[in-house]
Amino acid sequence: MSAAVLGVMTGVPPMRFTQEEITERFLARLGGERRRERAIRLIFERAGVKSRYSVVDHRFYAEDHTTQTRNDRYMQEAVPLGEETIRRGLDAAGVSPQEIDDLIVVSCTGISVPGLDLHLAARLGMRHDLRRTGVLGMGCYGAFPGMLRARDAVTSNPERLALVLALELCSLHLQLNDTAENVVSSALFSDGASMALIGGDTRRKANIASPRIIDAQTYCDYTTLEHMTFSLTDHGFRMYLSSYVPDLLATQIEGFIDTLLRRNDLKRDSVRFWGIHPGSAKIVDYVQQRLGLADAQVEHSHAVLGEYGNMSSATILFVLDRIQTCGQPSPGDYGVLMAFGPGLTMEGMLVRW
Repeated sequence: MSAAVLGVMTGVPPMRFTQEEITERFLARLGGERRRERAIRLIFERAGVKSRYSVVDHRFYAEDHTTQTRNDRYMQEAVPLGEETIRRGLDAAGVSPQEIDDLIVVSCTGISVPGLDLHLAARLGMRHDLRRTGVLGMGCYGAFPGMLRARDAVTSNPERLALVLALELCSLHLQLNDTAENVVSSALFSDGASMALIGGDTRRKANIASPRIIDAQTYCDYTTLEHMTFSLTDHGFRMYLSSYVPDLLATQIEGFIDTLLRRNDLKRDSVRFWGIHPGSAKIVDYVQQRLGLADAQVEHSHAVLGEYGNMSSATILFVLDRIQTCGQPSPGDYGVLMAFGPGLTMEGMLVRW
């Protein structure tokens, strides 16, 4: 018995901004002397982002906001975005909210008790015996433990249906300072939501691309905890992405991926589709180089980064969705999904259509 991804859906807030617009507004709020301005522009230009979606516009940053104000706005915006994304995903799959047995909500950009899971279950009219799990504070790789929790639920009982929602509103935590690490974060992060419906093999439909989850792997490097952080402050969450992250990933990604493949009697050339979490253009480029991938094999990751930016945990399902709609997998094709986050943690998942 194995679990399959029966459906994927993505959602974004209504407001879209080009990278150029964001750059100009960031600089206008920041001020500063001309030499530093050129360096900031260069970081924004090289981020690999062309546009991003946000729940707030530039007026939100006209004044400073406390963490409580930002978190209140998170709940105000996250509930309707999550509900709308789930409804569209379930409608596309022909499944009603009452059929869901397990709801797993992934987020690191806001918190509430009762949480998003309960608010969404109530608004969607889900059953009262619904099993709920909150995966909080894991950052960009958070969708993976969420999907594995869903897989475990389904493999324990093939009749169960599990729904994973990854939702992040990173724009609420933009910090206005010109440190290099903050500028990098400000040039990358954005808002979005994605959901995956996980069910048993018997629920797969022949005419719909539904990859089975074959295997998964995790690696945590406890010596590099300080290189990727998301810290709670009195003025929102402060994102820190060290410039050394791509180098750290590059030194370990080959062994990590080869171990996952070897365990399943596969080699890299056995895999047709590669879904790399686009933490930045540089990260995708480094992983591509170390794994010896062709440009076409990483185009889905670059395309998602370009159109949406880095939506933290929600992003990898945007990549999977694009693989399925644009890559047109055939039965028997293998795919590897991977994401990286605080820890430094690497998550990988082997799927087969």
